[in-house]
Amino acid sequence: MGVVAFILSIIALIIAILAYRKVGGLEDVKKQIDQIASSAELRKSIESMAAATEALRERTAEAIGRLETTFRKEAKKEAEEEEKPPKRAPQKKPGTRKKAKSETTDKPS
Repeated sequence: MGVVAFILSIIALIIAILAYRKVGGLEDVKKQIDQIASSAELRKSIESMAAATEALRERTAEAIGRLETTFRKEAKKEAEEEEKPPKRAPQKKPGTRKKAKSETTDKPS
C-alpha cells in the first residue's frame, strides 16, 4: 500500500511541475519583478525606507551606548561598595548624663 501511495505522489509531482511550466514558470515571475523594480516610484520609496532605517539604526546604537555606560557606572559603584569594609558604629563614650528634673524630684511635695 505504501508503494502505491509513493508512486501516486511522484505522478502528482510531475503533473504539478508540467502545469507550472505551462503557466509561465520562473520566467514570467522574473519579468514581473523586473517591471516592478524599474518603476521610479518604487525606487523612491525604497530609498526613503533605507534612509529611515539608517536613522533608526543610528538612534538605536546611541540608545544602546547610553544604556551601556549607565550599567557600567552602576556595576562600578557596586564593585566599590563591595570592596569597602562596612563602617563600624561609633563607640559611645562613657559620660555623666544630667538627670532630668522629673527624675531628681520623684518625691511629691
